[in-house]
Amino acid sequence: MDGNYTETNREDFVPGTDEIPVSQVGDEVANGLIPASVVEDEENYLKITFSKPYNFEGEVFKGVDLSGLEDIKGRQLTAIEKAFGKTGIVSSMPETTSTYAKIAATAATGLPAEFFEDLPGKEVRKIKSAVTRFFYEED
Repeated sequence: MDGNYTETNREDFVPGTDEIPVSQVGDEVANGLIPASVVEDEENYLKITFSKPYNFEGEVFKGVDLSGLEDIKGRQLTAIEKAFGKTGIVSSMPETTSTYAKIAATAATGLPAEFFEDLPGKEVRKIKSAVTRFFYEED
């Protein structure tokens, strides 16, 4: 494909052309495809809710608030990058790694690194997604 394409109804699709078959739906159906809970979470994506309570050193956590990322200064970013570099992991996009996300989350929340190291993988993935989004989101 050369980048110039047209959208067409699936039933009108002709193989071998630059057309992209698209199923047509009305606005009401299209707006109903995204669950309301996801739309609400979009506003607070830095507030992570765990799938189940997490017990850390005798305290039970239902989630973490990463909104402290918004207050991180340049010096703290440098410290996060240095800490990441000491792990020995090499990445051209460190902000997209779980390790970088855990280090950034430690800086943003003030919780110890062990808190994030012992989290279930599913919860670390949520944190990684939020941290990556924070660093790559455009204002």
